[in-house]
Amino acid sequence: MRFILVSALLLGMAGALWAQHDEHRQPTGERGSGRGNGGRGGWTAQPLLLLERGDERASTTLRVRGPEVPSVTVFGPAGGEREFQLVDGRAKIQVANTGIGNYHWLQVRDEKEQHVGVATTVWYSSLAGPSPRRLLETRHSELEIVPTPLPREHANYRESEKWRFMVRYEGQALAEQRLLLETENGSRSTFVTDAQGVATVLFPRDFAGKAGRSGHGPRPRAGFVLSTEHVAGERHFVTTFNTVYGEDVDRGRSLGWGAAFGVFGMLSALPLLRRRKRSENKEQSC
Repeated sequence: MRFILVSALLLGMAGALWAQHDEHRQPTGERGSGRGNGGRGGWTAQPLLLLERGDERASTTLRVRGPEVPSVTVFGPAGGEREFQLVDGRAKIQVANTGIGNYHWLQVRDEKEQHVGVATTVWYSSLAGPSPRRLLETRHSELEIVPTPLPREHANYRESEKWRFMVRYEGQALAEQRLLLETENGSRSTFVTDAQGVATVLFPRDFAGKAGRSGHGPRPRAGFVLSTEHVAGERHFVTTFNTVYGEDVDRGRSLGWGAAFGVFGMLSALPLLRRRKRSENKEQSC
């Protein structure tokens, strides 16, 4: 019996490791197949900055859903900013001539009388570039939602994970500020910042029932948007940050493979167990 349990355990572990290896082969992050940052409208009333599929290493196509603005401002990872004109709500964005990659901050601004609306997202270029720390520390508008930190290369936000986002106004942290999360899968959650202006956002486990990957394709991803508002004097500020999050990497991975290989291990051990019993009975009869 001990042999059966050990065999099942080892084979179950092998199945889990194989599934994990298979997962690491899947393209993830902004550069994987199925690229973009949420494309189907109707799930939020907030403005969205959407990166379209087929992006290149040094360029991307941005589509603005919501405000009718003339241009998008792009802040580079090494400092500086550039304007790209929008035509029919789209703009072709390229890295600076120096070829510096890594994260870029994309922003559109819609200001009418006392209302200021700002929509933001990030774009990752696989070209070599500096750490995004300076990019996140740089003030881009009055009211901001700032990821602290951003996902690493080849990674992205995932359901069931907790990520920190800072809300600041005029560069100063806003405590007890409400932050609304909406996802393309239909979830809505509200979080409140602490004394340091940071809210810990738990991404909902809401990919259940969605179409998963088939074969060796990428895991499904969906858009999300964070929004907050602040009133200063007679001015009303609304700011959003949107990009994508993915399915939990552990969803149906180790349990399915572990159970299958565990059963296989037990079945494989049965002939050995029967042979051992026959040998023991033969010795006792002698």
